[in-house]
Amino acid sequence: MKKFLVAIGVLLFAAALAFTGFTLVKMIQKQQAAPASAQDDAASAASSTAVALPQPELGVYKLVETEMDLLEALDYEIKQNRDTVGWLIVPNTQISNSVLQAHDNTAYLRTDERHQPSIYGCYFADYTCSIGPREVLSPNTVIYGHSDLKDNPDGPRFSQLFKFTDPEFARQNPYIQFSTIDDFMDWEIFAVFYPNVDMNYIETNLSGSELVALANEAKAQSIYDYDVTVGETDKILTLSTCTVKYGSSDYEHRFVVMAKLVPEGTEKKVNADLKEKTSTDQQTEE
Repeated sequence: MKKFLVAIGVLLFAAALAFTGFTLVKMIQKQQAAPASAQDDAASAASSTAVALPQPELGVYKLVETEMDLLEALDYEIKQNRDTVGWLIVPNTQISNSVLQAHDNTAYLRTDERHQPSIYGCYFADYTCSIGPREVLSPNTVIYGHSDLKDNPDGPRFSQLFKFTDPEFARQNPYIQFSTIDDFMDWEIFAVFYPNVDMNYIETNLSGSELVALANEAKAQSIYDYDVTVGETDKILTLSTCTVKYGSSDYEHRFVVMAKLVPEGTEKKVNADLKEKTSTDQQTEE
């Protein structure tokens, strides 16, 4: 009888353990299936404060200095992941990585360049963008990336964009490179700003007049006044990430750097021609 009771106890314990394990797996699956959002970023950032994080995730970071370097890097990455469409370089940051594009804007939110789970995902172009040589680019090429939601310029991924909140850094780094396997392209920055998500700055297929209107609104909201004009035949690049400038519970704003495509053969500037805006300047433009 005693042996029988022991056996029953063992079976009950095993059943409870199995049920607990099953429940835990289902919880994890549910969390992984949940749509990513700024709230998810906030939760990830909060949990990271309790544990020392490693150095910023660089993804497939590779120092690219020449067009040959670029071609080799892109050729390799395309072989690793056919969703690779370009290479993004923000000078004097840790941003020198491949850019991917999928059939929607959720595929790479929490997946890196090698299809591995990652809270920081990777850099990806809006699925509505036309990517290729400059002639076929959409009027507005939009690239997304995560930040650590601390607005920390030394953080991972697009956290590095917050370096542009330093006027001296912005002055010394007037260009971004976003290139494809077909075309090596420089882009001149004309706006650094914190738009509300109600501003449709991620619309990719714009008419000439719509493009100018968007650029002018971005310049009006920019923390700097750049001496760069955008015309109806220009093409622009938009880098977008999350921010906590207006509080950790605010999910309605983003941090954006915008630049326009530099025509081939144009002599590049050493420094950006910009001035810091005062609060009075910004109120006047509003």
